[in-house]
Amino acid sequence: MKMQSPVWAMAIVLTGLLTLGVAVPVQAQAPQTPPSQPPAQQTEFDSKQIQSFASAARKVQEIRTKWQPKMQEADNAEKMQELQMQANAEMVKALEETGLTVATYNAIATAAQENPQLAEQIAKLMEQ
Repeated sequence: MKMQSPVWAMAIVLTGLLTLGVAVPVQAQAPQTPPSQPPAQQTEFDSKQIQSFASAARKVQEIRTKWQPKMQEADNAEKMQELQMQANAEMVKALEETGLTVATYNAIATAAQENPQLAEQIAKLMEQ
């Protein structure tokens, strides 16, 4: 799959990030005590995590492409939400199959937004 630029790759990544954001609250239903300090977000990732992220981002984009028409055809908000939940479940499964958690995927996507070299590295991997 050929990408036009790191900007295009990041658009795909962010699209997946935003869609997966809906899945995170569904999974985190257990009550938790708030930490006294926000947890430090991982900013360094090994090459295996970056490769897994690129693979997962491709899969997330394929899933979004598959589900988008179905969501657009939904005739009510309830059906739309049901379809989004199904798409999110597929995306989470795709992440897990690449060895990533939603949290790690989101952390890498956030780091790529802030680090042009990381974004470029991901874009090159997604082109392969």
